[in-house]
Amino acid sequence: MTRIFNDKNVEAGEPHWIEWATGVVSAVIVLGVIAWIGKDALVDRDSSPNLVGVVLQTEKRGGGFQVLFEIRNDSSATASQVTVQGEIREQGSVLENVETVLDYVPGHSKARGGLIFQQDPAGKTLTVRASSFDEP
Repeated sequence: MTRIFNDKNVEAGEPHWIEWATGVVSAVIVLGVIAWIGKDALVDRDSSPNLVGVVLQTEKRGGGFQVLFEIRNDSSATASQVTVQGEIREQGSVLENVETVLDYVPGHSKARGGLIFQQDPAGKTLTVRASSFDEP
């Protein structure tokens, strides 16, 4: 700890306990971040994205029926230009098929979007899935 004596800074002989506590807490945080980054670099080596589509909400809108969805990437690999297809099926036959493209789905994250159908998906089988992607 620094003290001022005759307008000069004078170092104290022993540091104050709060300086030691701050140093120990800072060292633990820095070592934790280094360990976390090192673990990701060494262990988490997925070679391709693992994209899973989930329907979040369906609403009637002026232009049809809007289906909000989420694409979850369970892998550490990033996907770009992810094509998402939505399909309404009834008794095994496809009634309507729409698609959109998400620009970017980073690894271990989610991206949301919407699909607009002309037919009401209520009471029918609605699926949303990623059908293709590019590597960024």
